Amino acid sequence: MKKTKTLFRNEDGAVGIGTLIIFIAMVLVAAVAAGVLISTSGTLQQKAQTTGTETIAEISSNLMVDTIVGEKSSSTALNFTHINITISPNAGSAKIDLSQMIIKVSNGTRMVDNLVYNTTTDGIADNETFIVTELRDEDGSFTEATPVINTGDLVYITLKVDPLADANDSICIDFPARRPFHLELIPEFGATAIIDTTTPSTYGVDTIISLYP
Repeated sequence: MKKTKTLFRNEDGAVGIGTLIIFIAMVLVAAVAAGVLISTSGTLQQKAQTTGTETIAEISSNLMVDTIVGEKSSSTALNFTHINITISPNAGSAKIDLSQMIIKVSNGTRMVDNLVYNTTTDGIADNETFIVTELRDEDGSFTEATPVINTGDLVYITLKVDPLADANDSICIDFPARRPFHLELIPEFGATAIIDTTTPSTYGVDTIISLYP
């Protein structure tokens, strides 16, 4: 009589391989997730640094308007031909590139905006541009080609506003006595400097009239 042999399957090995596959899959998923997190955190950090730098520039780059005077062509003239604005950066301010600044001026009934820096070499303001003249610049940061100012510098801006001149030669706006005067200096970075005042009740025979302060 033949003996019957009974064969037993050992399933422990199959279970072990399945567990190993699951473990490897979990490790791969964790590695991919970690890579995504590292990449995302790096991007967020870079954006945060950029935003922080821009915010610091916005806060620190402020212009201070020291004086504004109107200039008449003669003692009997009733309007200005030029307006001179003396400005300086606030203490601790970052460098300010005046070639990127925009100026707006209004007399209450007419607004002239988008006045830009005169990049030509003639040094004359017209109906679309303003010029900047250096008064104090100890570190030599200001030049006609690159009008950059920083702490300690002092310059004045000239606007040509003769209402009787050629339309292409000056800004067609007048500032007789008792007229509102509104000025905005908008730098590339930082807060806009805004001045609101009123021209004096009479100009008398003076050719230089103080408008601010």
